Amino acid sequence: MIKEKIKVINNFLAIIDVLIAWISLHLTFYIQKGEFLVFDSKESILLHSLLLFIWFILSKLLRLSELYRTRPYSVLLFNCILLSFIGSAFFIFIVFILKQQYIGIKPFVLFAGINLVLTFSFKFIVFVLFRHARKMGYNTRTVIIMGDKSADVIIKMFLNHKEWGYNIAAVIGDELKNDYNEDLNFLPGYEGIDKALEEETIDELIYCCEIPDMELVQDLIFSCNEIGVVFRMYSPFFNMMSSKTNLHYFGTTPLLTISNTPLDYLSLKLKRLVDFISALFAIVILSPVYVTIALIVLITSKGPVFFKQVRVGLRGRQFWLYKFRTMVENAEELKDKLKEQNEMDGPTFKITNDPRITGVGRYLRKTGLDELPQFFNIILGDMSLVGPRPPVPQEVKGYQRWQLRRLSMKPGLTCTWQISENRNDISFDDWMRMDLEYIDNWSLRLDFIIVLKTFRTLLRADGR
Repeated sequence: MIKEKIKVINNFLAIIDVLIAWISLHLTFYIQKGEFLVFDSKESILLHSLLLFIWFILSKLLRLSELYRTRPYSVLLFNCILLSFIGSAFFIFIVFILKQQYIGIKPFVLFAGINLVLTFSFKFIVFVLFRHARKMGYNTRTVIIMGDKSADVIIKMFLNHKEWGYNIAAVIGDELKNDYNEDLNFLPGYEGIDKALEEETIDELIYCCEIPDMELVQDLIFSCNEIGVVFRMYSPFFNMMSSKTNLHYFGTTPLLTISNTPLDYLSLKLKRLVDFISALFAIVILSPVYVTIALIVLITSKGPVFFKQVRVGLRGRQFWLYKFRTMVENAEELKDKLKEQNEMDGPTFKITNDPRITGVGRYLRKTGLDELPQFFNIILGDMSLVGPRPPVPQEVKGYQRWQLRRLSMKPGLTCTWQISENRNDISFDDWMRMDLEYIDNWSLRLDFIIVLKTFRTLLRADGR
């Protein structure tokens, strides 16, 4: 019954997406020609029908009609952009096939923009309303969480995100009692799970264990399936498998194959294309800023405008990284005298009030403007827009073996560490783990989200 209701809601939201597309098309023609489209010919009727069909299919394929509890707004925006611009591209192609060239390309560009604004605004309002309702106790899911210390991640997420609507009915796990004994209801052991599932209103059972007991997992799955409860399973081991696990056949024998680096050839090529176009666009648009900063750096302190340094890139390849100079001319020589003041653990070097930084350089670092010349590194193919920050060779020499894997992806202008609110307080090991998590979960969508959050970080200007 619940599944049927969800289907009805999802189909209704998909129809709303179609209606928004129809409204967007008519608004576009009204803005362009001062009149609305009318059904005055077979071609016009066919055009409207194809628009409705394309938008309904894309809405379902991109799953925009589904109300995900845990979906962030940035992912929602990304999918709305895909819907508007991919849909418009298909629509332009169909118009061309139907030989309706009189419509022109400009209206469809405007149509894509209007559709994006209207669709995202509608989705945003719906998501805000549903999240508020869940906070008020409506549309919730009741769960039992069981496992070892690794369940702490899931418990904290549910407690910190009330808008997701997950209520923890009970927890099973002795290792978690010290942290949550007063806040949560603890069941004595695994033996009572069947009784709890039968007698209580439970929507989901979540099993979290660093080393899963597969015999227990099999029993839990059977028990949940028997009474219609959703079973979920989490293990830190899954971080290694995320989106890079497949069955590879040797003859007729299946082997579970895990790759710890992205292997999607088309996506990686598209990433490179986006990098190149974005960097070229940024250099052209920001050329007055480049010239202004260069003149200020040149006038305010002795030394060259640009600072170049050997950095380590993809799988150990070395390249010259370029930045606007933010330090005095002999900064590298003074570094040895300041080593005792280093505030970072591991092989990196950073101090809060570094005396080598110039007055202008301090502002450039705070706003991130000193990084602008790295768009040229992106053009040259040494760097990407998003990826682990490129280390110096001396830093790499101090890496532990597991940290070397961060070099398995091209370094970037921004990364997950750079958009963290407390990045200056993050330990070196945690920084490395964040880079590895990015590599393990890489996708074009993730890059898009990180770029959006980078703009937010630049506006906060909390770099140093």
